[in-house]
Amino acid sequence: MPLGIDLTQILLHMFNVVILFGGLYVIIYAPVKKIMQQREEHYKEMDETAQKILSEAEQKNAEYEEKLKNVDSEISQQKKKASMDIATMRSNAEAEAKETASKIIEDAKKDAENQRNAIVESAKKDITAMVEDATRKVVLAGNTSEAYDMFLDNAERSDS
Repeated sequence: MPLGIDLTQILLHMFNVVILFGGLYVIIYAPVKKIMQQREEHYKEMDETAQKILSEAEQKNAEYEEKLKNVDSEISQQKKKASMDIATMRSNAEAEAKETASKIIEDAKKDAENQRNAIVESAKKDITAMVEDATRKVVLAGNTSEAYDMFLDNAERSDS
């Protein structure tokens, strides 16, 4: 062969290179490619899961915000109800206090009337006793001017 090139040697070297590349493909490239595809699928699954979790979190966040808005309205309604209840309780307490006060005043008036009647009765008894004493003295003494003076003296003593 010219230039010292042996065609069988070249073919053998080419065959060795093909076997080397074939072996490398089977031993290294195919498993690495398979691992890369698995990793890519794994990351896609993780991304999908993260997207799903994120959308659920956003949905829950929206629900919570809506509930918070509803809570604000509920709180304002409960405040209104509580203020109405307080007003009702206050008016009931005022009515009860007025009723109790009028009852106390009525009882006080009755007690005052009873005391006045007792004082009048006592005064009547005292006057009756004085009149009886004066009458006895007039009847017994026979002198009317002296009896009248005694009556006035007794009346003055009982007043003081």
